[in-house]
Order: sequence, then C-alpha cells, then structure tokens
Amino acid sequence: MAALIRYSIVVLVVLLQACGGGSSSKDPVASSSTPASSVAAVSSSANVSSSSSSVASSTPADFPVGIAETLPVLSITTNGGAPILSKETYVGGSFALTGEGVTSAEGALEIRGRGNSTWGWVKKPYRLKLSNSTEMLGMPASKHWVLLANYADKTLMRNDVAFMLSRHLGMEYTVRNQYVEVTLNGAYQGVYQLVEHIRVAKDRVNIPELKVADTDAEKITGGYLIEVDFRMHKDYCKTAFWESYCVNGVNLEREATFCVDSSHGMNPFCIDTPETLLEANWSAQREYINKYITDTEAALFGNNFADPQLGYAAYIDVDSAINYFLINELFKNPDGAVSSFYLYKKRNGKLFFGPVWDFDLALGNAGYDDVDKTYGWHILPAPWFDRLFQDPAFKAKVKARWNSAKAEGKLDYIFQYAEARANWIDNQQKKNYLLWSVTDFADWILHGSHGGTGSYEAEVKEMIRWQRERYKWLDTELNK
Repeated sequence: MAALIRYSIVVLVVLLQACGGGSSSKDPVASSSTPASSVAAVSSSANVSSSSSSVASSTPADFPVGIAETLPVLSITTNGGAPILSKETYVGGSFALTGEGVTSAEGALEIRGRGNSTWGWVKKPYRLKLSNSTEMLGMPASKHWVLLANYADKTLMRNDVAFMLSRHLGMEYTVRNQYVEVTLNGAYQGVYQLVEHIRVAKDRVNIPELKVADTDAEKITGGYLIEVDFRMHKDYCKTAFWESYCVNGVNLEREATFCVDSSHGMNPFCIDTPETLLEANWSAQREYINKYITDTEAALFGNNFADPQLGYAAYIDVDSAINYFLINELFKNPDGAVSSFYLYKKRNGKLFFGPVWDFDLALGNAGYDDVDKTYGWHILPAPWFDRLFQDPAFKAKVKARWNSAKAEGKLDYIFQYAEARANWIDNQQKKNYLLWSVTDFADWILHGSHGGTGSYEAEVKEMIRWQRERYKWLDTELNK
C-alpha cells in the first residue's frame, strides 16, 4: 500500500476567482482554452447575481464573475437503470445537457468508472463515450469526456486552478473544463467538472494520428501520446494486490500496453496513442519510439548533456519542460513526474511535456511524502528534472521563466482565481455538501498537516494560505 500512497494523488493550484473554466481567444496564452463565447454561455446559464457587477479591467476574461445561481445540469440515464460498477466495462444509456442560456445537447452514450484512488470513494468519477461527437458548453465537439468528482478536494477547484495557470503560462494544450451538476438515473450526484479527455485530436493534443502504413522516415516520427505512470512498472503488481488489473502478480494493463522502461529511475513511458503498438504490424513505429526515448535518456544523462546539439535539448522541448515543472512544483503535486505525467512527440519534432493533469491532492491536500509542507522540493528530485537542473543554463531559464510570470502578475492569478471561484460556486457547493461530507477523508491521504477544517469556507482559506506560503518558499529558492 505504501507504493500507492507514495505516488498516487495529484493536486494543484490555489483556487481563485472565476467562471466556467474556459478562456478568451483575446488572451494570447490561452489559445487552447475555452473560447469567450463559452464563458458567456456558462455565465448566463449560471444567472450571475447583480451584486457582483463587473471585474477590474486587468482581470482575465476566463475568470468567473459573481455568484452562479444555477449550473448546467448533465442528466445521465443508464439502460434499465443499471448501476455503474466497473472501470473496465461500459454501461449503455443516454444523456441530456440543459441549463438556462446554454446550448442543450442530448444523445446516446456509454459510461464507466475511471480513476485510481478516486474510484474507491463514494462520489464516483466517470468516463463518458458519446455516440456522436458533441459540443459541450462551448467546448469543441468530441465523443470523449470525463466527469471529475473532486471528492477528496473539498474546495472542488484544485484541478480548475491548475488548468487556469497552465493556460496562462502558455502550455500548448490545456484541457477545457466546465462545472455542472450531475444526475444519474434521476438522483442528484452533486457538483462535477466536465472535462475534455486527453487524447490525440485536432482540438485536443494536436499531433498527427499515426496510421499503420506511416513507416517512412518522416511520418514515423509522430505523433505519439505518452504517459508516465508508476502503476505500469513491471514489478508494481508484485505487491499491489488491491488493483483489479493485478492478477497473480501480473499487470494486465502493462501486458496490453507498449511501455519503455527507464534506465535512470523514471517510471515507465507508456504509449497511450497509438494504442496498437504491441500488434505485429506496428513494429516499425514501436521500434522508433523505443529508440527515441532511449536516445533521449542517453543524451540527458550523457557527458555532453548540456550541449545544445548533442544533449537533451536536441530531444526535449525545453520551454514545455520548464512550464510543466513550475506548475507541478508550485502546487507540490503528489503525482507530478510519477503518474498522470503526459508527454507527446510531434512529427519531425521533439518531446513536449504536458498536458498537465490530476491536481486534486495538490496544494497541500495530502499528508504523505511531505507534500503537505510548504517548503521542500518535490518535482525536482525526479531523475529527469534532477539531471536537467544540473545544467546551469536550464536552471537559469527556469528562474527567468518564473520571474517573467511573476512580473506579469500570472502567479497572482492563482489567488485571485481561487477566491473568485469560491464565491462563484458558493450556492452549488452548499447543495453538493448536503449530499456529500465536507469532512470525510481517506486515512492514507491524511489531508495535509491541518487534518481537515470542517467547512467549505475554511477549506478554501486553508488552501489559499498554504499556496501563498508555498509561493514564497519557491520564489526564494529560485532566486538564490
């Protein structure tokens, strides 16, 4: 259980001030976030109260405004009222998305459970597969969506805050998300985040989708969507008997996925897309990405690792690595660099870090591995980042990026956004916590050093307090 506890949680950001989770096309760093029309749709559907008229002109357009009187409702009905009992088996059904001022949508779907630790909690997260590609609350049309329950995150917004910062720091792609209320077979389930599923697509991770015939020297180079996850380690199932995919010590998920094992202490690099790499006729692509990752490690840990032409910079997009590091280190994300750690390989391009994911246990929300402490490095000791920081040029770039974001006020967005979001969602959080407990935490999470606060307002204040202290520590360390 220690291995699971040590790595399996993820959190992020200090919740702030906003609405709908999208972003405006007027913001040059938010090109992958929800367009302004989506924010308007959610704001109007939420009947923002007149008491909170306007925001300062310096407030980003993707921040929530006022108090949401209502949220869009996503109603899910399974065939015959069947329960959703599995993370592996889909249940058929239908959905209807409704709300004042939003574009309604409905159709058939399949739904199953999702998550790792989160699936074990009473408020369940879900994976949705719609029969038809559908636009949802201004987010680009797709068949594939995720419902985040955020049960362990009593502020309901740590993931939202992390996604906001990712957008404003200019990550190439950040998942879009909107708040909804969910009903399942007529029963109210609480407040959820409807989030884009991370996948290769024009409006998601925008890289070419490899075909089996793409074996020439150019096409074979991309694209590949990769996930680092400690649960895919070849020895993980020797002790993780509680996992459904661990059978007699064999990791069934690892058996069905092509992974490249690190020679330098990182967890396995497993290929999410193409998911067919283990098939015999994909051997060329399999060999290519295996060699690319192996060569990347050889360059990173070689004698010439700091050489721009011979070292890691020839294989890794440095700017994306820096942004990924800052987001996960600032929020002291338990899962950063060990699980839910995504990378993607472009065609004729380097290895990019992102998109960021899984921050419900970040921002001081977990109490193991010292992630509840506002001081101390958490992401930097990971083998790849530890080696990168041995290059003075990389360290200088991290410092410059941090100070640039600070000077532009983007790091202060965390606190502004969290306060705004807490205000915006106040009516709905009250309803959510009539159904779910605001004081129920898994023992192994420990809920940070404060041990729980007893109310939504106190949870938000504690998160913001923790994040301010973390900000100060990291600012001091990076500017030494």
